[in-house]
Amino acid sequence: MSQAIKHPATIAAPGIKFRADSLLSFLPVVLAVGGAVALALLRVRAGGEHFPSDGALMMLALACYLTAAIFHLTNLYAPSTLFQRIGLWTATGGVFFNLASWLVRWVASYERELAVITRQGGEMPWFFRYIPFANLYDLSLAFAFGAGLATLLIAHRQNFRFIGALSLPLASSRRSRT
Repeated sequence: MSQAIKHPATIAAPGIKFRADSLLSFLPVVLAVGGAVALALLRVRAGGEHFPSDGALMMLALACYLTAAIFHLTNLYAPSTLFQRIGLWTATGGVFFNLASWLVRWVASYERELAVITRQGGEMPWFFRYIPFANLYDLSLAFAFGAGLATLLIAHRQNFRFIGALSLPLASSRRSRT
């Protein structure tokens, strides 16, 4: 009887080991998001006269997404480390331009809102009221950004390299603003 009752096995959670190469795989995400935020802050500081519009930035994002999709699709057919890297870094550029476009659009909306309120003699609140989810165009920018960001977060893993071939054409399929 004493042999039948054994001590319950303890289940240990696997330890999280951060290796330098695994942290380095998130470099495209950090560069894209950090660069887009820096570009939006530069837009706030420099003003809108001599700065690319949100539409121009989105067209650059579209070109990057399409180019990255072509390289990811080609990498499925003929695996190549070069094609994989080009696809990943081009997708990083797409995420950068996509988020920068969304943030620049937000800043431009703030400036328009500020101009209307000051023209009416009102006082601008501390935080502006416009959030860039007001219409379908803003939501499509956010969807494309989410698809691109998910690609950057997942596509560096060996078993999930096909994700870029699926998500980047979806990110580039959003229609341009009319």
